[in-house]
Amino acid sequence: MIIDMSAVDQQLKASLSLLRRTYSDTDVGGGWYHQLDTFPPGPTATGVALTAFHQCGETPEHLTDALAFLKARQINSSDPLLDGGWAMNTSLGLPVVEATGWVARYLGLARCGLLDEGPSVSRAYQWLVNNQNEDGGWGSLRGCPSRVWLTCLALRAMAQLHPRSGAVKRGIEWLLARQNRTSCGWGETETRSATVTHTALALMTLAETGVDRAGENILGAYKWLETHLDPTAIDDRHARVESYNVTHVTNGMQVVWHTVLLHYGMPIALSALLRHPGSPPANLICAGFDTISRTQLEGGYWPNIQGGDSVSIWALWPFVQALTDIRDVSPVRTADQITWTQQLVVVQRQEVRGRPLSALLRAQRWLAIGRFFGRSWATILLILSTLTGLVLVGIGRFDWKDYVLGMILPIGLLVIQEARQRRKT
Repeated sequence: MIIDMSAVDQQLKASLSLLRRTYSDTDVGGGWYHQLDTFPPGPTATGVALTAFHQCGETPEHLTDALAFLKARQINSSDPLLDGGWAMNTSLGLPVVEATGWVARYLGLARCGLLDEGPSVSRAYQWLVNNQNEDGGWGSLRGCPSRVWLTCLALRAMAQLHPRSGAVKRGIEWLLARQNRTSCGWGETETRSATVTHTALALMTLAETGVDRAGENILGAYKWLETHLDPTAIDDRHARVESYNVTHVTNGMQVVWHTVLLHYGMPIALSALLRHPGSPPANLICAGFDTISRTQLEGGYWPNIQGGDSVSIWALWPFVQALTDIRDVSPVRTADQITWTQQLVVVQRQEVRGRPLSALLRAQRWLAIGRFFGRSWATILLILSTLTGLVLVGIGRFDWKDYVLGMILPIGLLVIQEARQRRKT
């Protein structure tokens, strides 16, 4: 399979065009809401949208206004557990990791620390430190149960702000300790079964925080991910939606709100697999990018896994991340051999360095032939049965009744195969 980089570029342009169309102004700057066609904007979606522009190597037209909006929404408080964070539009004014993690990561990626018109990066970092739980993980805010997704959000931000801090070290230890020792994957929480979404984000987080990826437990997680990833489906059927209540005591009163996170697991898994310390699985990666290419909608986004017509920032960022990763993350690994000509670049993995390119290309042709027969065997069987039956009828060995009865089995097998293919897509 081939990934056409010009098509990747067109998909990214369509997504950025959507973000340009859905920017909203306010009295203190502007930004985006997670439902892109809805007002008013919020810090989380604004941080995600700015990150998408940054990943694509572009500066949004409204960057100054967006930074002004984030500066205005950054919490100012004498309470160190509140000061410097960002609240979601639905978190009752309390700063949470779900918003702060995204904004702080963008500020670190874009190196906004010295901009007077922007929010305080140092206070954002300190909020994350202050709201780390005693166990080393992060919940929505300090005291809420630590969750894998939220710990990854915080660590990815901290990796851009202060990667050598003690808080990062403790967060990594928490994340590694919550890896399922049987499956080698990660779930929503310590007690939940592993999912593609959480395993992929955990692997990406560990790669970004500099953890040695050659360890047996990390390689086991990559193997689990390869085994369980369905590259034909954009979402993770085991973790489409992550929902939980957040309980906090403020001003002597207990407040509760509900948080819902949408997960498009497949593109996150592709980003993780592109960072595989050994040989990224080319078949899964190419099949996944084929699915992403086929399922992007005309407006520049991907289908809403909740249904309905609303356009969600969550149906955009993981795909933009994966598309930019296929362009920016090098597939070359230590001990690989590169054949580089004016028209061709070939990377040979360590295990096949001694084999000539001609032999490798012949092997790929046989693999392609094998995949074709694997997809089309029932059709081929039906064609052969039809031709054989007609010949036998023609020479008098079969009558038409025998011919019809003989066609029942190949037709049934073809129907079964087609049904399986439809379920996959």
